[in-house]
Amino acid sequence: MNNFDLTYRPDTYWPESLTPEQRLSRIRGKQRQDIARRLYAEHGFSALNEFLVREGLADEERTAWGAMGPWCLGGEFLPELDDGEVEIARISLASTTSDQISFRARPDGDAIRYRIVDEYEDEGTHYELSCDTSERPLSLNELMVVLENASQPGCAYPGGVLSSLWAMMADFYDDDEEIIGFVSMSSAFYPGIEECYREMACQWLARLEEGEDVA
Repeated sequence: MNNFDLTYRPDTYWPESLTPEQRLSRIRGKQRQDIARRLYAEHGFSALNEFLVREGLADEERTAWGAMGPWCLGGEFLPELDDGEVEIARISLASTTSDQISFRARPDGDAIRYRIVDEYEDEGTHYELSCDTSERPLSLNELMVVLENASQPGCAYPGGVLSSLWAMMADFYDDDEEIIGFVSMSSAFYPGIEECYREMACQWLARLEEGEDVA
């Protein structure tokens, strides 16, 4: 039985009181966020220091933190959140620098506006969404559809945000777990998003193995 509900829809992306997970999701650095989450689970908020919970780091702090290893820099180069903006889903890559992709929402009048950003905007990368607004929060299914219909102009691999990554990995690996495991997903608003991701990935691989067009 699937451990996720595709029809699940958050009541809001801006609750009056944030959950601990929603507070921690504002930390842009993946490693700092993971450490903070682990310490919170074991000891509560009192175990967290100001460095860990800061949304972003100053240049000199980022340099010092990155000296621990290139994986420490994952997420540290994501753009700052705009006013009122929240991250509703995070895509993490098992690359050397632990690259991160952030799916974000912000209020826009009576609507909600979405954007997808990564750590390479200064190099000209951007994502085009076929649907970038909605009147209410997305269901889990709608969120995954938006991701799969989003495109990155100039990308060497066809497909949406997720399938283009699977196609890239399929060029280098034959093992299904290496292809699927290169990407992971998390969200402070959508329980079960990682299980949903893996189900989608398995379905994509099955179509690929059957010789179907997966572009």
